[in-house]
Amino acid sequence: MKTYLRLLSYLKPYRWKLIVAVLAMVVFTVLQSVSIMALIPAVDIVFNGKELAIPSTVHFPLRDRAERLVASLNDVPRYPNMLNMIILFLLVCSVLKGVAEYLHEVMLEYVGQGVVKDLRNHLYRHIQSLSMDYFDRKRTGELVSRVNYDVSFVLEAVSGRFAKTLMDCIQLPAYAAIALCIEWKLALITMFIFPIILSPIGIVGRKVRRLTKHAQEKVADISSILFETISGIAVVKAFCMERYEGRKFKQENRTLFRVMVAAAKKSAILSPLTEWGAMLAICFLCYYGARLVIKEDLTTGYFVVFIAAMASMVKPLKNIGKLNVGFQKAISAADRIFHLLDTRPTLTERPDAVELPRVKGEIIFEHVDFEYSHDEGGVLRDINLRVRVGEIVAIVGPSGSGKTSLVSLLPRFYDPTAGRILIDGVDLRDATLPSLRGQLGIVTQETILFNDTVRNNIAYGQQDAPFEKIVEAARMANAHDFISPLHRGYETVIGEKGEMLSGGERQRLAIARAILKDPAILILDEATSALDTESERLVQDAIDTLMRGRTVFVIAHRLSTVTHADRIIVLDDGRIAQEGRHEELLAREGNYKKLYEMQFKP
Repeated sequence: MKTYLRLLSYLKPYRWKLIVAVLAMVVFTVLQSVSIMALIPAVDIVFNGKELAIPSTVHFPLRDRAERLVASLNDVPRYPNMLNMIILFLLVCSVLKGVAEYLHEVMLEYVGQGVVKDLRNHLYRHIQSLSMDYFDRKRTGELVSRVNYDVSFVLEAVSGRFAKTLMDCIQLPAYAAIALCIEWKLALITMFIFPIILSPIGIVGRKVRRLTKHAQEKVADISSILFETISGIAVVKAFCMERYEGRKFKQENRTLFRVMVAAAKKSAILSPLTEWGAMLAICFLCYYGARLVIKEDLTTGYFVVFIAAMASMVKPLKNIGKLNVGFQKAISAADRIFHLLDTRPTLTERPDAVELPRVKGEIIFEHVDFEYSHDEGGVLRDINLRVRVGEIVAIVGPSGSGKTSLVSLLPRFYDPTAGRILIDGVDLRDATLPSLRGQLGIVTQETILFNDTVRNNIAYGQQDAPFEKIVEAARMANAHDFISPLHRGYETVIGEKGEMLSGGERQRLAIARAILKDPAILILDEATSALDTESERLVQDAIDTLMRGRTVFVIAHRLSTVTHADRIIVLDDGRIAQEGRHEELLAREGNYKKLYEMQFKP
């Protein structure tokens, strides 16, 4: 219930539309009840030729006024005027019911879709606010499943079937009131059967909830497999792993199939159980009620209305059973969504954070330690480093030495576990994230581009940049010459991850994006390592243009690309092993000389 109440809090922006929907439901129910009551004069007066009367067994509030109304109806000629009145009345009720039903369904669907929209937006914003360490632990497919699959289930709890069943829940007491007014003893006996009918619903609902939770976990697994295999399809094909991945997917899909079928079996049994119980009640009603009519304790018209009211309760009861199943699915999905929403980012901006001005002085690492988790141990140990403004610093070392981890601390993707990093004397943890990250440009080996136009990819984060500035940035990145011949030039959509472009072209777009941003600090992480010779030359020229007048951190495995650096930092096992210029490091024994000889000596 706590989860559901939390879910209902998202209804607040739509409360007036919800009120209109509920009022429309009430109007519909009143009109439906009155339409059923119209069967009494239709049967007793028009068809049986009797005067309309309220049996002594029928008890309800305002009986005196009802008797006066009955007396006035008896003064109307029975045929054809009474028949015409009843038909006209039913037609008017039908039109008004249609309007009320349309209004309540549209309003509730608007409310339901609005809640899902808001929840999905909230979830997406929250995922973006989480720290990088969360994404290190979670699969992309699992998060996609939360936003798409789980949120769609929530619709069951606030719209869709819930909307229809909410009307049934309003109608149910109305039909029960009609039956109780006509023959309360018989109605109570019949209603005694209903709890027996409803008792399996709760039991089955709990089982469906457990199965649904398992199914949602399997959907997340399937989403992860799909994302991994589709994004890595080249590797799958290169290693002839299609059958292996197919078997893995088939196994997860089979498990999901079995869970979904088991949940469907549990859900499907509710409808026949409800109907069997309802038929038992109706058979009892027909037997007992017919005896009352024969003894003339009840007129035929009242008996017909009584049967109609009790029979009308069958559908609401069945829908309530179905609602419980949908409700359990929605709550299971909501539990998972709120678990994600309750996850707090480990890296936050301090309330008193200051705006960091453009870098003018030093970037200082003071006794910096870093580890991704306690289980994995330290990645960086006692890093002490001073970088002057405008200096080009290369960071080299064997794989796993901590090169990428070191530069990942600069934009505060992670915080040091010990020590601190200062820019112009300001601890990064004391600066606002936008003012810090706004001064950083990052170009990596794995270029991140979006399924959008060339123009929007270059202007990413600078959406208000003039077109002339975008073209200028592209020219400086040696990208304009390949952009212009594209079928729509800068308005060409380049596909997911820029798949329409070559590796070198993608890198030059990323460099153009960094040039347009005009960062004070530039991070180049293996930016040319995966390119052919011609592409590397064009990209390196663009990088040389980008580096002018900036503080640059260059990560490289190929030492030939960092010989021009003002200083080279050699990392080994998370520590700074050596430091100096290319010629200085080659002149003495150490890690750098070993790395150089491994690459350049046969």
